[in-house]
Amino acid sequence: MMDFTTMTACGECCIGCSKKESDICPGCIEAEGKVPEWAESGICRIYACCRDHNTRYCFLCADFPCENLPKMISWNPNIVNHLSNLRDEYRKQQASPDTDVTNLVEKVLTHWDLDSPRIESRFHEESGRLIYKIASAFKYYLLKGLADSTPEATIAGNVNAHLFLGNEHGMAPKLYPTKSGKYYVKDSAFWFYLMEFIDGRQLEETPEDEYKIGQATRKMHSLQGYREKSPMTQSKERYYTWFRNHVFVKEFDAILDAIPDFEKLDQCFVHTDIGPHNAMLRNDGEAVFIDLDDSGIGSRYLDLGWPFIMQFVDFNHETEEMRYRFDLAKSFLSGYYGNEGISREEFDLVFQGAIRMHISYMQAYGPYAVDSLWKILRFGMEQKEVLWEMIQKKE
Repeated sequence: MMDFTTMTACGECCIGCSKKESDICPGCIEAEGKVPEWAESGICRIYACCRDHNTRYCFLCADFPCENLPKMISWNPNIVNHLSNLRDEYRKQQASPDTDVTNLVEKVLTHWDLDSPRIESRFHEESGRLIYKIASAFKYYLLKGLADSTPEATIAGNVNAHLFLGNEHGMAPKLYPTKSGKYYVKDSAFWFYLMEFIDGRQLEETPEDEYKIGQATRKMHSLQGYREKSPMTQSKERYYTWFRNHVFVKEFDAILDAIPDFEKLDQCFVHTDIGPHNAMLRNDGEAVFIDLDDSGIGSRYLDLGWPFIMQFVDFNHETEEMRYRFDLAKSFLSGYYGNEGISREEFDLVFQGAIRMHISYMQAYGPYAVDSLWKILRFGMEQKEVLWEMIQKKE
């Protein structure tokens, strides 16, 4: 049976590769696409394209096969057929779960004191993570497995954030201890922890749901007692080394110059990626946050700023047309600030946070996405005063 966990975005398998065995190449998966063959561009084009389309493998992309594919994988004239066959095999395996992985999950579940647990379903198969809904008696759980290439300190940070926001305050899925009292275990090539399965629905990009997210964010920011810093608290100085060969570099540097030192501003417990994609509405009407991978103590303004460009700029990847979701932005702010409203000083800081958060992602999707991300940044910045006028007029 084909092991897709060892497969690259373009459908190649690193196992047995002479370059990898002789340490010439670190491996596309291990290097996140930054292999020597693509040193000039900084990242493999196919890997970057998959990241841009939010998929792990080219053959799982909604646009597969696209017109750019033969150009990017020119060394294989049969690439469409090759990837089509891989897609069919992948779907076949998902329809009939891999026995080895199923056995691993069943073995891992013995670390917890559960009543006759069984695998109900799997989520996000394309991500490389093992995320399973587990049924036990009359209760459901979510088992999450992350590759052991993730440092244990990162896993411990995720767990501590869940214990604080979920177990202590009920604003995230709570975690369940193992029989030994620990909240995570390592088995085979994964770290595992078991959490509450949220009965409810994922929030959506509607004014009503954005208002709920704003309210929940305000409540989360008011919590006291957490001490661990978020991994997202890095200095902006590293961004000055980016995009030196791009035509917009002077304007980019000027934007960076204007960004304040957020570590000196209003620190609290932050999520770092607030949006409907990371929020659930319980059946009792309470909003909770999921995916706490980078949560911890950080800047309130960075946390608030994330959606104002990253989410509220609606970008069409085919036409590159953009529109701004003023309705969502206003609802989010109304939920967060309530009747008191937002001051001009706070509004400026939130937008500076939006700029900083967007910039931090501008290399994440590879060199071929940089120009589009720059356009999105400039467009988002141009909407700032328009949004402020709407808020003042209460439109």
